[in-house]
Amino acid sequence: MINPGGNPNSPMPDFATGPSVLCNRPDQMSTKVDSFYQYFLYDRSDLCFCRPSRAGATTGENNAGLFRLNSSTLQWEEILDYRFRVSNCICFSPDCKTMYFGDTPTRAVYAFDYSPDGPLTNRRLVWTMPSDMPGGPDGAQIDSNGNLWIAVTGANRVVQLDPSNGQIEMIVHLDANPTSLTFGGPELDELFITTRAPNGGGLYRVKMPYGVKGLPEPEFRLGTPYV
Repeated sequence: MINPGGNPNSPMPDFATGPSVLCNRPDQMSTKVDSFYQYFLYDRSDLCFCRPSRAGATTGENNAGLFRLNSSTLQWEEILDYRFRVSNCICFSPDCKTMYFGDTPTRAVYAFDYSPDGPLTNRRLVWTMPSDMPGGPDGAQIDSNGNLWIAVTGANRVVQLDPSNGQIEMIVHLDANPTSLTFGGPELDELFITTRAPNGGGLYRVKMPYGVKGLPEPEFRLGTPYV
């Protein structure tokens, strides 16, 4: 981190105070933040996470759960009514009325109706990976047009889907296995892709075609009331 207009070779020695604990969490987790673009620009946010599938006696079973941290009460709310193994592909439609979710071992991605004060409902299948495509769906993101971008780890590619019909509209081929992605750059028209070992570990940047850009990532804000 550097101060605005500062020297990149002289980073800030400390840009936070603490430590302070926001809330206790039961396990390690991945996070994603929702936002309600139709009401406040990134003003309304909850934090979602997955309780990972455990090792031990239940290894390989559907024993993970999906939770949301209420930004007003700081209480965990379980929002999915079934168990799974490895959550991925969590992202939200531009209006935040739809949440996408995938259980990687099933090689399928689903859409749910999303509400900030209730569980996920109305599950429907968005995409099942074709049998001739290896790997599984990993990280995902939505662009400003509402198209779904998925890092297919094990297949050395990122696919862009039309979530209304599950058709692949675009493919980004890589020489490494992608793990996640997000849009960035001054105009949000660049796709940043993380990759994993053994043939990856690097960060890739891909310039998007004209008309394709992302949405700003929302913030998590404490005490933001629902409207």
